[in-house]
Amino acid sequence: MKVIAVQGLRGGTGASSVAAGLAEALSQAGDAVLCLDLDPRNLLRLHFNHAWDDPRGWAQAPHEGRAWHEAAYVQGAQLHFLPYGHCDEAGHTGNEPHDDPELWQRRLATLEADAYRWVVIDVPAHDRLAQRQARRVADTWLLVSQADAACHALLEAHTISVGEYLLINRLSARSSLQSDLHVLWQQRHGDWLVPLSIHRDEAMFEALAHKRGVVSHRPDSLASQDLHRLAAWLLARHGASPT
Repeated sequence: MKVIAVQGLRGGTGASSVAAGLAEALSQAGDAVLCLDLDPRNLLRLHFNHAWDDPRGWAQAPHEGRAWHEAAYVQGAQLHFLPYGHCDEAGHTGNEPHDDPELWQRRLATLEADAYRWVVIDVPAHDRLAQRQARRVADTWLLVSQADAACHALLEAHTISVGEYLLINRLSARSSLQSDLHVLWQQRHGDWLVPLSIHRDEAMFEALAHKRGVVSHRPDSLASQDLHRLAAWLLARHGASPT
């Protein structure tokens, strides 16, 4: 089982859309995938047509007498989605302390070895605790950024961790500023820049409006093709090949 963490360099970079689309692409490559939301705002559910007022999820499962992973929803033969759900104001999720940095190490260790080939985690950009917990389990960390001035400034102060890669999202070939920043980032951050980008595509926004991931909603779109390439890159990195 390989764990892929997806986090936005800042809010609004489209990291949740990337996480959902990547999970779909990996599952279509023939592998069992669990897509997990660590954000209490529950925004990842918008990409899986999950009812907004449904309180169920891994945070709520212990209060219902269920294991955390039993709250997952089937999205297809090879894809399960696990929302955050609702918890009490103190953030309690059963007997396990919410602020334990090893929380997800223990939880993922309880899964059967062949239950999933991939776990894709949507890590909130604003939650340092969730980031520390995800760091302990992630084999690959995808830092999602847009080629804009704000992300450029943030990258200058960013410390790169082992297994971390920069992924450019919503790249527009028509933007001279984005093209210039892309070239600059290739020069400055080439060692950890993913060798592909997710291009700006209205299909990505259209898919969100339909509460679906872009790979299943518009498989013919440029963004969908980019996400399949991202999945292939991860498959190659982790010693597997697309089926």
